[in-house]
Amino acid sequence: MTTTRGKHPEAEGRAETTGGCLSAALGGAAGLGSWAVAAPRRWPGEFETSPNWSVLYLDFPAMLLLGIALPLLAWTVAARTTSSPALRAGAVLLTTTLFVAAALGWYAPARTTTPL
Repeated sequence: MTTTRGKHPEAEGRAETTGGCLSAALGGAAGLGSWAVAAPRRWPGEFETSPNWSVLYLDFPAMLLLGIALPLLAWTVAARTTSSPALRAGAVLLTTTLFVAAALGWYAPARTTTPL
């Protein structure tokens, strides 16, 4: 019986699992870093200087879960469509970079406008 997966299918399965775990760890670190950069700016409240608790109970889990889910989804799609490890890693890095850019852009302080 001839297999199409190569001589060591267990090693290939472990490599895919390891790559998925590494992409999830990278995404989690990116989400945590994006949140940590923006949290000090958003923590002070705008109304009577009360703290903005949504930074902890909404923003933190959202950034962490999105940071894990998006690179992991990119890894899964790339693993199903291509056999090149470089393309898989590139998809994860591109997705993580776009996520961080979007998160930091979302948290960017509003520009002050001057009346004409």
